[in-house]
Amino acid sequence: MSKVLSPVSTTEYDEVLRFMNVIDFHTHIFPDKIAKQAMDALAADSGTYRPQTDGTLKGLQESMKRADISASLVANIATKPSQMYPILEYCKEIGSSGIYPLVSFSPSNSPEEVEDMLGEAQREKIRGVKLHPQYQNFTIDDKWMYGFYELVASCGLFVMFHSGFDMAFPGNTQADVERVKKVADWFKDLTIVCTHVGGWKQWERIGCLSGCANVYTETSLTLNEVSDEEFIRLINHFDEDRVLFGSDSPWTDQREMLKRTEALKLSDSRKEKLFYKNAAALLRLE
Repeated sequence: MSKVLSPVSTTEYDEVLRFMNVIDFHTHIFPDKIAKQAMDALAADSGTYRPQTDGTLKGLQESMKRADISASLVANIATKPSQMYPILEYCKEIGSSGIYPLVSFSPSNSPEEVEDMLGEAQREKIRGVKLHPQYQNFTIDDKWMYGFYELVASCGLFVMFHSGFDMAFPGNTQADVERVKKVADWFKDLTIVCTHVGGWKQWERIGCLSGCANVYTETSLTLNEVSDEEFIRLINHFDEDRVLFGSDSPWTDQREMLKRTEALKLSDSRKEKLFYKNAAALLRLE
């Protein structure tokens, strides 16, 4: 596996980029008043991945403009129960035709609170929930979580799990791909998006997800770690209608990741699904 990819020139990029609409299905931002503090704290554990924006909405929008990305999904994470409703309000504040935010809840919130929040999110046409097992201290297939998954499914929302390892939590197994498989098999009506092509640095194990018709994946932080050929082999574990382009901005540069992904030897129809159609279907865009 090669961790260093040869760059694609600007000329090559302009020649191969054919699709006007691109949706980045994995980004993060923070309210302006806490963005610097949050970014400094996260950057302390981000290893070789250094911030490419300042973590604000404006920073993301400027990055999208440079990359010619038409929309970004913003994944928020409630690391404590008191953050659930403020995150909902933040989603309502930033949601627009170019920004699609996800709500979140803590496993310590009560089912009644979560049901109320999800109902409001549904009315606001927010399409999904982001959960991160390591930062929220739960295990994906913990039976305590099953009632929450039922609530998410009943509201018609999808759940995006951080899946696989996390560089800030070495050796942690709470988001293992096999746990995603167990939940996907148990909740056939729950649409799941797992991050980082099945699970970060668990790519030799993602074959277990191949037959899960309710599991999607996005592509962030994977081309940085494997060769083009290996990347294509990995995404082939998933039906082409269930793979989404993602950058994990601000931890990579959106334009560079779009360039690298566009340069892959995939058919135009498959790229159009990867860059736009699959995401538009999940977000129920017109």
